[in-house]
Amino acid sequence: MTAPAADLLPGVLAHELRNPLASAMAGVLVARDLVDDDDPRAAVLDGAVRDLQRVADLTDGWLALARGRAVPGGVADLGEALAAVAARHGAEMSPLAGQPSVVGQTALLERLFDNLCDNARRAGARSLRLTALRRTDDYVVHVDDDGAGVAAADAERVFQPGWTTRGGAGLGLYAVAATAAAFGGSVRCEPQPRGSRFTVVLPAAATRTVGA
Repeated sequence: MTAPAADLLPGVLAHELRNPLASAMAGVLVARDLVDDDDPRAAVLDGAVRDLQRVADLTDGWLALARGRAVPGGVADLGEALAAVAARHGAEMSPLAGQPSVVGQTALLERLFDNLCDNARRAGARSLRLTALRRTDDYVVHVDDDGAGVAAADAERVFQPGWTTRGGAGLGLYAVAATAAAFGGSVRCEPQPRGSRFTVVLPAAATRTVGA
């Protein structure tokens, strides 16, 4: 038996994870019901519930994409997603005016930018900045870091599945590119004199519907 092609892996993994995730969520919810709200363990269990829900949402999103279907919740608040990512990674963020809605699913959208921040930290970045700009029909988000950077010759290769220079799985940036493409957007790597800039383009929600 041959291994599944790289573009099928997200769907295969999502399918295999659904049942164990549901079981884990049920167990944690039962444990939470047994703990009083003022018990110190309540906060730990609440955090576990939130994390498991994020993983479940990611799993459902990837499975929907693998099946060629519309992603549940095809509109996401870009500002809220970026704020959540910035808080998790200690990144600076330029605030967006209004309620910037983009084509996407919140869990997948956050994971897209989580992957970019994780990649920057692994490259030695000590500073991260997220900047979003509105254009006529889309939003452009720059993720800037002061890490080791990417060689100009590798700027396109970094999104290939399995490509890595640091011994990892080489799937993080591939997932970024696959997610952006699924939402009708794109991502590119722009090497800088110091560090790197990854630029993500996402359609504004009013211009396109996922799966259309």
